[in-house]
Amino acid sequence: MTKTVIITGANSGLGFETTKQIVEKGPDYQVVMACRNLQKAKTAREEILQTVSDANLICLELDTSSLAKVRDFVTTFKQLETPLYGLVCNAGIGSRNVHQTADGFNHIFETNYLGHFLLTQLLLPLMTTDGRIVTVSSERHDTPLRGVAWPGAETLAYPGRDPLVDRQSYSFSKLCLILFSYQLDRDLKAAGKKIAVNTVNPGLMPETGLMKHGPHSRSAALARFANIMGTAKGSGEMITNLMCSPEFAQGSAKYYDRSSTKPVVSSKLSYDQQAQHDLWNFSVKAVGLTE
Repeated sequence: MTKTVIITGANSGLGFETTKQIVEKGPDYQVVMACRNLQKAKTAREEILQTVSDANLICLELDTSSLAKVRDFVTTFKQLETPLYGLVCNAGIGSRNVHQTADGFNHIFETNYLGHFLLTQLLLPLMTTDGRIVTVSSERHDTPLRGVAWPGAETLAYPGRDPLVDRQSYSFSKLCLILFSYQLDRDLKAAGKKIAVNTVNPGLMPETGLMKHGPHSRSAALARFANIMGTAKGSGEMITNLMCSPEFAQGSAKYYDRSSTKPVVSSKLSYDQQAQHDLWNFSVKAVGLTE
């Protein structure tokens, strides 16, 4: 049976590399490239087909900064009438400046986290009993936020509530993905479901969209951040292993640091169950779902 995996932000960087590595495993895997720019997705698909001629790839439009577009994507995916095996929540943006989306949310919070929260919730009923979910966080969920108290989901979600929190939107959005992953994993296990959930830090990747135009692309800065650097290829292998290897089919959610052989402890705040509950309860209401 074909295993279908959805990867958000699959047209470049980590998403592209993960897509390529999964379809290299053979025709048993089908990847849905869920991308904001459909033309870029199609171009990336053609590039992969040049080296993996039998790759089973489908391009669908998805913009996680819009709840309506997330719902549209799920509606379109359902029309494929294929069970869902895996979901990689990878798409993301980074900036120190925030603005409000059409839905009224901080655009970093909605793009990186809230859109993926809704996407996951809508896709869960379509997942196979042995399904897998991987969320892409960052080392930045930890270091910049050490000693910082949980500000509350509403403060994170709506720009202008707290200027300092707004400036840390990227770090908080990546923290939210881990809080969500741990809560989701606990809820699934409580319901007797065997869907495996994990979260990862791909490292600072200079070749990806988040970094290639930023100040960290300079050689001096790269040397400074050498201990947290990663590559799209190496971190793509990590996600591919978590998605495809039998050894990761079960167990409690873990946080992996640039390698599937390196589960590590995430930040102290990420294990705060009160923060997890606050974020979950807010998110359910914010996206218009009911418990």
